[in-house]
Amino acid sequence: MLFRGRWAELISIRTTPFRAKLRAGIRLSRSPLLASFIAFGMILPGSAEAQFSDDPLRFAGWLVSDFRDFPGAILRPPSPLFGGGLLAVGLTSRQDAQWAGSMQKWHRREAWRVVEEFGDANAMRPATILVFVGSLFQDDHRFQDAAFTGLESLILANVLANALKGAAGRSRPWQEDGADDWAPFSGKTSFPSGHATTAFALMTPWVLYFDHPAAWLTIGVATVSSLSRVTLRFHWPSDVLAGALIGSSVSIWLSRRHKRSMNQGLASSLNPTPDESSRIRTTPIVAPGQLGFRMTF
Repeated sequence: MLFRGRWAELISIRTTPFRAKLRAGIRLSRSPLLASFIAFGMILPGSAEAQFSDDPLRFAGWLVSDFRDFPGAILRPPSPLFGGGLLAVGLTSRQDAQWAGSMQKWHRREAWRVVEEFGDANAMRPATILVFVGSLFQDDHRFQDAAFTGLESLILANVLANALKGAAGRSRPWQEDGADDWAPFSGKTSFPSGHATTAFALMTPWVLYFDHPAAWLTIGVATVSSLSRVTLRFHWPSDVLAGALIGSSVSIWLSRRHKRSMNQGLASSLNPTPDESSRIRTTPIVAPGQLGFRMTF
């Protein structure tokens, strides 16, 4: 047996019914997560006007454009705000052992395991897909855009985080190699935290799209979920901070692009050029309960 004693007990945490049932599909054990998203959607205020809500094909265009431009965005010089975040990660890493030891005293395993699920990409991906699909059945483009941006942020941010995990090769706290054990491409995957990346990538768009207390509550959920990874000895504090930085940065980048695209589309429809206004245009309509085309003169 590879792990014995308390380490075997610790590893067994990860083989909970959540994991087993997830492999068989989305089961009732995940319903609290989905119910949380549904309740959240009911609390948020709807938009006054559903602009472009009959054109879900915009999401395909965004997806292609975002995936094309994402590598270039990574290679650009960091903004001052992102640079400050990197500095904070570096300073935090110098205190990792001390702060992690203090936080592990909060260890109430069952409670932390519950909030930890909000950062589990394997749990949140299907829940987020269901929320996005559900958003297409209501005439609220802001809710649709926030749901899609959260889903896309989750995917892109985790691609970046997983690449960094492999390159960094940092040991996890339960491996007892210390906070300063870095062995690039060694298979160790502590830095950055995938749970923190997932939680902040998923929750940040809701704050950017909705000026509502319920939206800010999602950041609290992301923070607590991320901290659970330190208390359960899966990550160091700087791992979590780096994951939060990656997830929120990707979300901000995508949200700005999608909002700009919507604003440009609205401006174009309200102020057509002379050439555009002099010809007949047809636009396909593909939406729940609708199939056809629209003619604009």
